[in-house]
Amino acid sequence: MTERQSGHVIDASGPPERETGGILSIDLSVLVANWRELGSRAAPAQCAAVVKADGYGCGIAPVAAALASAGCGTFFVADLAEARCLRRIAPAATVYVLNGLAPGSAEAFAEADLWPVISSPAELAE
Repeated sequence: MTERQSGHVIDASGPPERETGGILSIDLSVLVANWRELGSRAAPAQCAAVVKADGYGCGIAPVAAALASAGCGTFFVADLAEARCLRRIAPAATVYVLNGLAPGSAEAFAEADLWPVISSPAELAE
């Protein structure tokens, strides 16, 4: 699997098995079950999913797709590149960007319907 970020193609599949010290397998049905359990405990509040850092190394595409299919409608990512990737996976989701609003990026956020997490007066002014 590859993902285009900053004009570069990034291989998101990881190294070949023979070059690793171990292989991590993620059962997406268990991930979804955990999200549902947390959601039931948080009710009536909404339960979001944080999928930054390529879904914490599990792959943002499969993780976000599984959660969106299960009904997750709110996600947090680290930066604008991850937010754009998530937007393709979950077009109707609310997507928050934890790294905030870089100078000159407000238009990109608006065009993709993304929400920056504001952490300074300068970001708020932007």
